[in-house]
Amino acid sequence: MTDSPEAGRTKNNAPVQIMLVEDNPGDVHLLELSLRSRNIVFDLILYKDGAQVIRAISESHLVVPDLILVDLNLPRRDGFDVLNVVRREPRLVGVPVGVLTASDTSKDRQFAALMEAARYIHKPQKLKEFIDEVGRAVQELLALSPRRKMTPS
Repeated sequence: MTDSPEAGRTKNNAPVQIMLVEDNPGDVHLLELSLRSRNIVFDLILYKDGAQVIRAISESHLVVPDLILVDLNLPRRDGFDVLNVVRREPRLVGVPVGVLTASDTSKDRQFAALMEAARYIHKPQKLKEFIDEVGRAVQELLALSPRRKMTPS
């Protein structure tokens, strides 16, 4: 899913590769709106459950992204399992990881920190807040990517 070619491309003028592990189609759509609102040109690599992404990683079918976003509440294998596998995969070393979830418990936040998630993004309930906060968080995470850096919009 590539956005229109506007400002916010990577330094080599290619779309940023964002791996999203999310089972809720509404949240996928809101993430896309958030990215477009920040003029981020992107390709979204979508996995709808934890088992699907874990299988792709273990079978070496994974395109190494510029950023990984993981929901914690996933079918088949939860986001905690995904984070464990991501952090053990040598090809994903250095790729910034953000947790994008409705969960706001201290236990979940502590686990995300233990798994070296660069950001814990609690999904806002209001549309404008979701678009603004998630878009800003993604820009900050992309700035951490060793593979690509965002150009100023």
